[in-house]
Formats: sequence, structure tokens, C-alpha cells
Amino acid sequence: MSSDKMLNNTLFISMKNFPLCSILRIIGYYFIVLWIIGTILNGSVLYILVRNKKLRQSSTNVFIGGLLLADFIGICFEIPLPTFSLLSCRWIFTYTGCIFEAMIVYFAGCSNIYMLCLISIDRYRKITQPFSPQKVNIKQTYLAIVVAYLLSLFWTVMPLLGWSNYDYEGIGISCSINWTGRSFNIISYNITIFIFVYLVPITIIIVTNIKIYLSIHNRWHHSTLNFNRNRMKYQQKIERHILNTIILIIGGYLIAWTPYAIIVFIRIFIDTDRIPPIIDTLPALFAKSSLVWNPFIYIVRNGNFRTHKPIFFPRQHPAQSDKNSNKIKFSIYPYSLIQFTLPTRWNVRSG
Repeated sequence: MSSDKMLNNTLFISMKNFPLCSILRIIGYYFIVLWIIGTILNGSVLYILVRNKKLRQSSTNVFIGGLLLADFIGICFEIPLPTFSLLSCRWIFTYTGCIFEAMIVYFAGCSNIYMLCLISIDRYRKITQPFSPQKVNIKQTYLAIVVAYLLSLFWTVMPLLGWSNYDYEGIGISCSINWTGRSFNIISYNITIFIFVYLVPITIIIVTNIKIYLSIHNRWHHSTLNFNRNRMKYQQKIERHILNTIILIIGGYLIAWTPYAIIVFIRIFIDTDRIPPIIDTLPALFAKSSLVWNPFIYIVRNGNFRTHKPIFFPRQHPAQSDKNSNKIKFSIYPYSLIQFTLPTRWNVRSG
């Protein structure tokens, strides 16, 4: 967005256009709620994962921890600036503050999509390579998380080094990558990140999760072995529980970011003069809600958090506690049910 357009938008809001300003303030109060809930949820789940070694035996949980860490950074440093600006009906920070907010937003967004991609690949490996040594997998998991963060940081820093730039977006209440510029410098960057930050990861996520679902479905319905069928059924239940949790997390991310992605796509490839600035702003603000959904889904889908985090859940009757104690397996179960289709002597040798 040009400086003149940004100035006009800021003046337009600061002149107390009552309907628009009232809407922005309502969104600002909503952001305060997101800020409080998101900080508590992300911080609490991260604390549980750090303190509970058993939960960190699962590479899937470690990847989810990496996802929540990016969310925690976003909720702590990304939300406050637009929140105060929404309540003031204008951007109240400097251009440096704009760049800072845009960098945090972009880093958290890139980290999220890469973590979701790694989680999908991880579950796919657990289905197809159930006997891989878990200790090696955990080391690879931490290395993969570091690589994902570094790659996200690379895309985040490039605009500071001259490949594209950060700018105000929409009505000037938040900041992001410059999607509207028509220079080769800006267009080349936008197309590159569209491919490597959106298209490639989303394709991997969709393909791997479809293959996971088909693998679980086909293995159960076409297995000719009857060895320990009840145990197979239980492990299949675990696999489906984990898969459904991951699908919910991915779905929440896509629901939050798809409206913004559509607007960005239009901005990059289509003439944007006819799009009102408010249409840019609302999807960008809605996308920030994804920072709260991930820990919420993770807590709801894992019964063992009632044991590890009584601040959220009342103390349970001993019988109910025993009933839920086995649910931890839904969180830490690292392998595929394929290993339980093998004869007993094979399982003994593999151990």
C-alpha cells in the first residue's frame, strides 16, 4: 500500500467514522479475549509438555509442541499491537512497530504451516515405518523443528534485506508483506512464497493424510491375520484418534487462514483497485484466531490433560481417574498398528 493511501486510510479512521470505529473497537475487545485465552492455553500446554517426559516420547507431541511454541510467540507479541490500534481506531505505533508486528505474524504463520506439514509426514512415517527406533526419531524431530524455524526466519528476514518489503495493509490497522506492489522484486517474492510457503506444504499435508486414512482403513478391512484382533482394534482406535486430532488442527488453521489466502491471491495476480480496504483487513484479523485454536483442540482431544493440568479440570473420582489414565496412550502412542498384525515370534525378534 502506498504512503498516500495509508495516510488517507489513517485519517479516515481517526476522524471517528462512527460505524467503522465501533466495529473496530468490538474486534479490539475480541482480541483482548483472544490474547488472554491464547496466552493461558498455549503457555499451559507447553508447560505440560516440557514437564512431562512421557508425553515427549512421541514425536507427534514434540512437533505439536513446536507448533504451540510458534503460537505462543505470536499470541504474546503479535496480538497486542493490533489490539491497541483497534481500540484507538488507528495504527498508534511507528512504522518500526509495523515491521515488527508483520515479522511476528509472518514468522508464526510460516512456522505453523511447516509444523503441520511435519506432523503429517511424521504420522505417515509411523504408519509405513512402525519399527523405526524411537530415540532416533525424536532426535530427527527436534532437528526438523529447528530447520522449520530457520526456514520461516529466512522468509521473514528477506523483506528486510531488500527482497520485497513490509507495509500497512487494508485500512492501516495491521501490517504484512507488500502484496500489492507490481515491481519484479515484489512479484517474484510473492510468487516464491506462494509456492514454498503455501502450495507445497498444503499439497504434502493433503496427500499424506489421505494416504494415512486409506492405510488405516485398508489394513483393518483386508488383513487376513487374526492374531490378537482385539489389540489390533484398540490400536486402530488410537491411530484414528490421533489422525482426527491432526485433521482438526489442520482444518482449524485452514479455516482461519483461507479467507486471507484468497485475498492475498487476488492481490498478487489480479487488479486490486476495486477491492475495499476493509476487505483486506477483516480476513487478516480473523486469521489471528488460529493462535488460540491449536491448544484448545489439543486439550479437548487429550483426556490425560485432566490428570496433568487440574487448573482446567476439577479433581476426579479415583475410578474416573483410572478410567482416563489409559487415555495417555492416545498422546504418546508412537507406532502404527501394522506391528500388531505380525506373528508373535516376529514381534519378539523386533524387540
